Amino acid sequence: MKKFFIQTTGLVALMSLIVACGDNNKDPEVPVVVEVVVPDTPEVEAPEAAKIMNGGFEDDAAGETTATGNWVFRPDQEPTAFSTINIIESEEGVNTYKGTKAVEVNVNTLGDNPWGIEIAYEDLPITGGKNYEFSVWAKGEEGTSADFWIQTPAPEYGQLSLVKETLTGEWQKITLTAATAEADSLVRLAIHFSKEENINKSIYLDEFSGFILDDVPAEEIPDVQYSAVTAQSLKALAPNFNIGVAVPAGGFSNSIIDRPEIKTIIEKHFNQLSAENIMKPTYLQPTQGEFFYDDSDELVNYAKENSLTVHGHVFVWHSQIAPWMQSFQGDKAAWITMMENHITQVATHFEEEGDNDTVVSWDVVNEAFMENGKYRGEKTTNDSADESVWFENIGAEFLPLAYKAARAADPDADLYYNDYNLIWNADKLDAVISMVNDFHNNGVPIDGIGFQSHISLNSPDISTIQAHLQKVVDIRPKIKVKITELDVRMNNEGGIPLTYLTSERADEQKQYYYDIVKTYLETVPEDQRGGITIWGVIDGDSWLQTWPEPTTEWPLLFFNDYTPKPALQGVADALQELIEVAEPEPSAELLTNGDFEAGLDSWQSRGSATISLETTQAHSGNNSALVQGRTETWNGLQKDAKGLFTAGKTYNVSSWVKLSDDNAAVSPGVKLTLQIEHASTEYLELTTVKNVVAGDWVQLSGTYTHSITTEESAALLYVESNELTADFYVDDVSVTLVEQ
Repeated sequence: MKKFFIQTTGLVALMSLIVACGDNNKDPEVPVVVEVVVPDTPEVEAPEAAKIMNGGFEDDAAGETTATGNWVFRPDQEPTAFSTINIIESEEGVNTYKGTKAVEVNVNTLGDNPWGIEIAYEDLPITGGKNYEFSVWAKGEEGTSADFWIQTPAPEYGQLSLVKETLTGEWQKITLTAATAEADSLVRLAIHFSKEENINKSIYLDEFSGFILDDVPAEEIPDVQYSAVTAQSLKALAPNFNIGVAVPAGGFSNSIIDRPEIKTIIEKHFNQLSAENIMKPTYLQPTQGEFFYDDSDELVNYAKENSLTVHGHVFVWHSQIAPWMQSFQGDKAAWITMMENHITQVATHFEEEGDNDTVVSWDVVNEAFMENGKYRGEKTTNDSADESVWFENIGAEFLPLAYKAARAADPDADLYYNDYNLIWNADKLDAVISMVNDFHNNGVPIDGIGFQSHISLNSPDISTIQAHLQKVVDIRPKIKVKITELDVRMNNEGGIPLTYLTSERADEQKQYYYDIVKTYLETVPEDQRGGITIWGVIDGDSWLQTWPEPTTEWPLLFFNDYTPKPALQGVADALQELIEVAEPEPSAELLTNGDFEAGLDSWQSRGSATISLETTQAHSGNNSALVQGRTETWNGLQKDAKGLFTAGKTYNVSSWVKLSDDNAAVSPGVKLTLQIEHASTEYLELTTVKNVVAGDWVQLSGTYTHSITTEESAALLYVESNELTADFYVDDVSVTLVEQ
């Protein structure tokens, strides 16, 4: 603290003396020195700085193509890109913000990789669990732009913050804020310049700095009003188009089997399922020679019961393989046998006869190429992900061998190659297309290419997506194009990561989903459409919530409370606009779902009988109903028929029936009966009794004139048999009006 001594006279001095002495005598005026103590003004502590070495580039010489410290300049990470990045010297305030040195970036030719041209400060030490603010001064011709990132270190490149900035021609400060996880110890600062508006333009960067922020109070999340969603059913808008969703089953915490809300969404909007994890090698063959199908069977059975198909994922992948497979010992021939056996066993398990397959397609091989278009496992990069036990032990021929094994085991399934970044990375996609052409030239079966499409909002742009889809459409002989794992990362712009999804951001996602689906449908001819699969149902179940680290994301079509997001409406709008749904011909058929193609909808068990949807037996189409467990002759299968028949009208009534045991010794009598409740209960025989023999579908048929004129309170149409031990299939139940 500071002390000041003040000399006073006159009245101030007198009063001071009176108070001090308690005396009223008037003494001569004398100076008095008063000590005044003034508290120190606390000095404001500067925030703790991030230790960025050479943030202003003053340690470098003009013309250098790298910089002192942890700087990395990458002008051309792919062969098709060309630019120059170097240190320049300039007068302060012109092309340097402070001092005499800065970085100059000149973009000449873009590649397909939006991250191909960059500068980065690698492995910047930080304190985990703290909030950081980083800034840089940038200058570029008006209209140029750059993406400024804070990321976790290579090779994960997890996003902590991103700002996309358009430059103005003047120096401007770009600020990013990031919250680090407790486990974080390093971050990466990166700036990307691969943008058309930057071609033949210069951008200057100077004065990188950063510091730790005080704790930021939690943001209060407002009640957001999102744009209306009116879509009722995606699959109804495109009945002959695969609209899929990836889901788990079995013992997973987000298994659909015990989540009725998820089932409701699936059954309303989707017609195909992909197994999120449970069909991957490590789950299906955890121990050599011992296959575990419980969880995947549960998923397939659920699909079968609800008239859904399944896209299998995946036979062969370098990741998520069991430890025994990773460390398998043997020569090349032994490796081939092991791989082919896995494919054969799995494919055969799920293959069904004829047109009754539920698992209708497979990702045979997943992610066999690196970003540079070379095979994973060739070790053409320093990336730790450049490993594949399949390539390293078999060579590139593991791919055609896998497809041949898959076709031999399941002759009817569509066989896909599946990979990420194909939707924007031309080098990788071209390598895959070259592989497909080689397959065609050598008689190797392949039916399609799967674009995983784990992407971020508006990146890649729609023109890039269209161009890459078109490349596959143009392959001859034709193959199918499938978007296999679509999600759109949202929390990747705007500096501080978002804590809630704003209505504006949700509408941007809606538009992007619309653009993607519209572009797919406009680009891919109907006979080459493999479909589009969304990688999850609700946002909270998305893998992006934990990858590459815990975050908050909204990449899917439904909120965590199971309500639809505007993104769902975007998908619906594109389907409605571009899918032509043929109007059905007027039908004389009065009974709905008599062929069970919509499942068991509106059919019920009668008495003690149990009924189940059967997809291995059908008189026509794909499905029938199986009746079992009868204990009375009137037990069977029934349907509400109230209001179906009109007094005085005549109807043709028919049903097809088949015994469930093709070797059964009995030949039970079976008939269709109508139970009417009005003034009394009546049981009306609609068809005569027909004996059903083993092995054949038999038609029950009859003509019925409705004579009841009083109002009915209930009516039930049912199939019954005089033989209690008979279990039987029912299909194609029909009621048509006879024109009079």
